[in-house]
This record gives sequence, C-alpha cells and structure tokens, in this order.
Amino acid sequence: MNGIEKITDRITQDTQAEIQALLTQAQQQAEQIVADCQAEAERIRTEILEKGQQELAAHRARLESMNQLDERKAVLAAKQAMVEEAFEAAIVRLCALPEEEMVPLLARLAAANSRSGDEEILLAPAQRAAYGQKVVDQANQLRQGGRLTLGPEDPEIQGGCILRQGAVDINCTFAMLTRQRRTELSGKVAEILYPPKQGL
Repeated sequence: MNGIEKITDRITQDTQAEIQALLTQAQQQAEQIVADCQAEAERIRTEILEKGQQELAAHRARLESMNQLDERKAVLAAKQAMVEEAFEAAIVRLCALPEEEMVPLLARLAAANSRSGDEEILLAPAQRAAYGQKVVDQANQLRQGGRLTLGPEDPEIQGGCILRQGAVDINCTFAMLTRQRRTELSGKVAEILYPPKQGL
C-alpha cells in the first residue's frame, strides 16, 4: 500500500468515524426529542385529566346545590300552602261560630273600629237575619253613646262586618282582618304546623 492509498484509507476511516459519531449524536438527539415530546404529552394529558376532573366535580357540586335549592323551594312552597290553608280554615271556623259567641265578637269588632259612633253595620245575609239587631245593640252598649244602626245585608261578606258611613267603608270582615295580620301571624302558624326539631 503506497502513501496515497494510506492517506485515502485514513481519510475514509476518519470520515466513517465522523459519520458514525454524527449518526450516534443524531440518534441520541432524536431519542431525547421523542422522550421530551412524550413527557410533554403526558404532562398535557395529566393536566387535561385533572382540569376535566375539577370541572366535573364543580359541575356535580352545582347540580347538587341546584337540586338542594329546588328541594328547599318545593318544601317552602308546600309549607306556605299549608299556612295559607290554616288561615282559610281559621276563617271558616270563625264563620261557623255559634250565635252566643258570634254576636259578642261582631259587637266588639264594630265598637272597636267605629270612628264616629253612628255608622251602619253591614252583615252577611244569614247573620243579619238571625241576630243583626243583637249585634247592633251590644256594639252600642260597648261604645258609650254609640248610635250604630243595622245596615243592609251584604252578600259579599263571608264573616265579620263592614262599618259604613256615607261613602266610607271600614272593612272588618274576617278575611280582611286575617289578611292584615297574616305577616305577623304567619311565623307563629308555621311554628305550630312545623315545630322546630329538638336536639338540632
């Protein structure tokens, strides 16, 4: 082997070694890039999964909260309906009082709410016919110097009375009196219907 061949062979060997080193380096870089991409993909996958789980938990919590709110609203509506029924039942019971209780009650209502002392007392037809004058007499006794008179029957009245003087009416019907005191009494009625649970 002459000198040129030796030099050529040497160059070939060096080139092959350099090529091999470059290939090894490129292979290592490619493996590192793949590993980095896999790690980044895993990080993104984990982040997406965690975010999805958090959103799912938040969505479930919102649904549960909404369900609880709807349930509370339904319970409250049912309780309010029962309180309303209790007030309606109270009016029915008041209207069904016997004469010996109804006459003094109507007389007290008329006397207590009379402004001038000479209004007309309007009653439901059945009450007016049965004991209207008794109510007027007792009301005038309760209101010293009263000149209350028996007015015409009023079919709109279910129970209680209306005091009328000219164009001015004072509504003392059981329905109106109950409505006026409803805000004040609703809480007490609810406590009777739904007593607080002991030990809570």
